[in-house]
Amino acid sequence: MKKAIALILTLVMFASLLSVSAMAEETWYLNFDGAGIALYVPDSFMQPKGMLYPSIGEELGYNTGWYYLDMDYFAMSEDEYNAIIDKDDFTEEDHNMLFSNMANIFSMYTLADGANLDAMAAYLAQHGFPIDLSCVSKIDESAGYTYYLYMNPNQNISAFRPEFADEFRAMQARVQEIVKSAELYMPVDPFAEMEGRKLSFSTTDINGNPVSSEELFGQHEITMLNVWASWCGPCVGELSELEAINGRLAGKNCAVVGLLYDGADPDAVQTARGILQEKGVTYTIILPPDNVDELFDMSAFPTTFFVDKTGTLVGKPVEGAAVDAYEGAVDGLLSAGSTAELKQGGFTAGLNEGKSAAPKGAAANDAGMYRVYVSDESGKPVEGATVQFCSDSECTLGKTDAQGVASFQVPEGNYTVHLLKVPADYEKNSTEYTMLSTYSDLSIVVDHK
Repeated sequence: MKKAIALILTLVMFASLLSVSAMAEETWYLNFDGAGIALYVPDSFMQPKGMLYPSIGEELGYNTGWYYLDMDYFAMSEDEYNAIIDKDDFTEEDHNMLFSNMANIFSMYTLADGANLDAMAAYLAQHGFPIDLSCVSKIDESAGYTYYLYMNPNQNISAFRPEFADEFRAMQARVQEIVKSAELYMPVDPFAEMEGRKLSFSTTDINGNPVSSEELFGQHEITMLNVWASWCGPCVGELSELEAINGRLAGKNCAVVGLLYDGADPDAVQTARGILQEKGVTYTIILPPDNVDELFDMSAFPTTFFVDKTGTLVGKPVEGAAVDAYEGAVDGLLSAGSTAELKQGGFTAGLNEGKSAAPKGAAANDAGMYRVYVSDESGKPVEGATVQFCSDSECTLGKTDAQGVASFQVPEGNYTVHLLKVPADYEKNSTEYTMLSTYSDLSIVVDHK
């Protein structure tokens, strides 16, 4: 069992783990690509009396620009730990035993330019993992990211046996030395290579009916493919909400499909049938095809992928039971599709004439979102600009795509826009822009240096 943001159950412990003996003390190299951090960790960390539990490093939430890694500690031996989590009848008492004997040695956070530390802390608190901001210190800035260390020396470890309490304190005493030698770089999207992958498979649904990927995905503009498992509590917990989402998506010619990852096991299938009946699920549930591990790169359950009608993976998957992110992701993909058709018909032609097809000023749209178009003096789209989109209470970041567009799925209201960052060959733009109170498009022009 593991502490997890958004109730994610992780599959792997380390992104990379190598022994390095060239240093004075034998040191382990831990590569947390998802957070953009690599650490050299002393051997005393890697072979403790208690249980070291690093996270794999990943983004908090969906498109937030917040990335994290945790280094957690369980004050018990590996045998004691396994004896608890392997129980068939895992009880509340077992749960309390685990977490009264767990503490965080340290965490590190990577925030993209403009991402707000206070907002990240509020998100963590909302999901049951509050942090004391007075224990957060800035480490460095690099390539558009700021890196922070979180280490709380005042955690309650009163339940720890003395030998484990001493070891925990000794580990915390070495944190500064570990962080000082850290390698910091841009976080790596674990799904970057998946977008555009064509899915092709044959399988059956949970009732034994044959299913092909062409038939499954060809019926809808976007299919939300939710990969779950019968043993995964967070997966089961969101099934009723997924049923409701599927009903709402029907009006947009989209749908939810579940893939039961442990469906090769007849006992798991039987268990899943009972769960689905209890939760009132009526959308299609398929069993894993033989090539499931080749099709999907996963590090957590549940993970939800988005597939267009050609069977192609599109957009960014959602890790964890993040029901508040699903419909916004689908709407964004639908809008991107219609925008692509519009641009194919008129936007590219406008560029060929040396003119901008982006709207002038702020103009209302019927896309159900706010869109910011960034172009240069000739009308050429500017890709990779960082756009800050703010209400009175919070700010959201977006980056312009190849068409120079950053989209924001937020309720209608009063918003201001700042262009926080532009590519190196463009002049900075510090103007504050105001969106219309209804869904609208805004055009921003930047000059070359």
